[in-house]
Amino acid sequence: MNLLYLTFQEDAPLYLGVTRKIRGQASAFQKLGYHVTYTLWNGRTFCFYGADSCEVQIGQGRVMKQFFQIATDYVASHRFDVLYIRLDRISFDAIRLCRAAKRAGTRHIGIEIPNYPYLKDYARNLQYAEGLKARAVTAAKIAANISGDRLSGGSLKGLVNGVVLYGNHADYFFGVKAINADNGIDTDTIPVVPPKQEGEPITMLGVAGTLWWQGYDRILRGMQAYRQAGGRHPLRFVLVGGDRTEMPDFLAQVKSLGLEKEVLCPGFQTGDALNRTYRTADVGISTLGCFRRGLTRCSSLKAREYAAAGLPFLYAYDDDSLTGKEPFALRVPNDDTPVDMERLIAFVERCRRQPDCSVQERTFAEEQYDWKAMMQRILVFLGV
Repeated sequence: MNLLYLTFQEDAPLYLGVTRKIRGQASAFQKLGYHVTYTLWNGRTFCFYGADSCEVQIGQGRVMKQFFQIATDYVASHRFDVLYIRLDRISFDAIRLCRAAKRAGTRHIGIEIPNYPYLKDYARNLQYAEGLKARAVTAAKIAANISGDRLSGGSLKGLVNGVVLYGNHADYFFGVKAINADNGIDTDTIPVVPPKQEGEPITMLGVAGTLWWQGYDRILRGMQAYRQAGGRHPLRFVLVGGDRTEMPDFLAQVKSLGLEKEVLCPGFQTGDALNRTYRTADVGISTLGCFRRGLTRCSSLKAREYAAAGLPFLYAYDDDSLTGKEPFALRVPNDDTPVDMERLIAFVERCRRQPDCSVQERTFAEEQYDWKAMMQRILVFLGV
């Protein structure tokens, strides 16, 4: 059976976590027996990888419009049993794409929404526009796109088999049955982190491409409060990655809080360099700012990678896979309060005293988070 996993995601270091997820999902589809083609774009090229690979050059003009036209032409000229589409929002272009796939004989169509609900998050782009004219133009574009989403969404019913939502819970999406999914990982690609010795400095690790909704400022403010209260245990925070638009503000906050020696920012890392950084860490920091996006529920990809590495982690959201009683995961409030470092230190020291904690965590990740099991459930939901 042939499957096309269609995304409009840029293949760039800033989005490494997202592209790793896409490739992990594509690999899972392949392990389930499908002939898989998936898409990303890079520079001026829209790329089809896998079973039926090709590259299409992007011309001048509206880039997203061209992406949809390229994708529509492709599905019109190929026969797929399953079309799985990752979309930030619904549009008339997306509806035309699905109709072209149906006419070409595609039997099952599923849509994935990675951040639900998404309109408030989408409208937040207005804050990055500088100047009155730029803000007016950006506001008009946002309004047009939101209107397009609301007007076109009603056409999904009867056209797609189901919608996969990452974020808050919902049973239907524009009248189409929906399933709430969790992010997964390819556990085979992630080595286990050996446990650290007691008494060493506690190293917190954050690996992400964005900042404002990761809530890493809560870590910084927690470190400052711990120091001001007379805390003596040495703490470090290592941030791998960082958003180019928000990194200057993050570094300015580090300086204003007097944490230049305790906070390290090595930039983007992959492969052996990232594995070495993982081995220095005691605890991974998952998303701490879901409340800033109006979300209570999340399935952080990074938390799953920490779990696969056997690295205890901190999180601040509802996650269907976690009961709150796991010995390797510490939940903090989903609000703007600084992280309580005394509580975090006690958590890390408890994990250090339990030699089998990382083994339990790795086993948990293999059973709960591997992409193959997750994508199998999604395909069954879509009626494949």
